[in-house]
Amino acid sequence: MHQLVNSAKALRTMRKTPLILSTVLHNVSQEQAVTLRDGPDGWSILYILCHLRDIELIFTKRAQDLLERPNPTFTVVSNEELITQGRYGEQDARAVLEQYFAHRRAFIALLESVADEQWGLAGVHPQQGPATLLDVAVNTGLHDVDHIEQIIRCLVQE
Repeated sequence: MHQLVNSAKALRTMRKTPLILSTVLHNVSQEQAVTLRDGPDGWSILYILCHLRDIELIFTKRAQDLLERPNPTFTVVSNEELITQGRYGEQDARAVLEQYFAHRRAFIALLESVADEQWGLAGVHPQQGPATLLDVAVNTGLHDVDHIEQIIRCLVQE
């Protein structure tokens, strides 16, 4: 039986984000990345890129935990902590984007090495409940879409 959601689809989705972001952000300057927001109290493009970069490492860590330990509990870090720790306001948008791309390549490489039976390995998200490795990969793609849409809202409000 063929699954509607599977590892191949999750990886295909994850591979698309760098191309989409490269295209959407091609002509965006550092000034625009800092000043354009998705609403009066919204995030700037720079903050969104920093968030994507940092969350990529968190998703990768969850995948590593699932592959290395039985039934791990995932670490949760608040957006406020990430913003403070990552000093988002001081970052260079192009450098952050390149860091994100490097993290994504490493995450995809990790997932490409996973055996079919490992995609069902499960852990626990303290707020959202049980999650498999496939869930982590699918949620990574869904998270990407949310923030790509957010970036587009920043750009159309210019």
